[in-house]
Amino acid sequence: MIQIVPDLFPNLFDKERIESQNFGPEKVSCNGSGQVCSNRFAIDVTTRGVLKVKYVVPPTHCSPIKIHFYLDGDRVRSTGTLGWKGASGQFSSLPLTSDQIDLGPVSSGNHSISLEAEGEAAGCNRGQLNSWLGNLQVWTSVLDK
Repeated sequence: MIQIVPDLFPNLFDKERIESQNFGPEKVSCNGSGQVCSNRFAIDVTTRGVLKVKYVVPPTHCSPIKIHFYLDGDRVRSTGTLGWKGASGQFSSLPLTSDQIDLGPVSSGNHSISLEAEGEAAGCNRGQLNSWLGNLQVWTSVLDK
């Protein structure tokens, strides 16, 4: 029978833990004349495989928005329409956060996450998305030694 002694093989017993980080809010200015913002909110993260995200609508937003998530340059997920604080009528019941979105498992290492906003003509949006705030919560896995 072979017995493994933890002191001789410490890496075999390293545990992963999930870590949460908040990024933003950070203003993103849009160029052009449409509803899809030409500029993205981008961050880099390191993980051992777990990668989850959640967009939180900042209190200064005043119109509906959809968020498109990109992982390492590829569009991977999108939210439904998100509302804004103080919205009325048909917009009052829209969520103010995305659900937690699982982008993993991903390969261990560095990854780029970027968010693209798509506006909708309502609230303070008069047919063009001029700016929005990137505001993201991210969960990654790290080694707990």
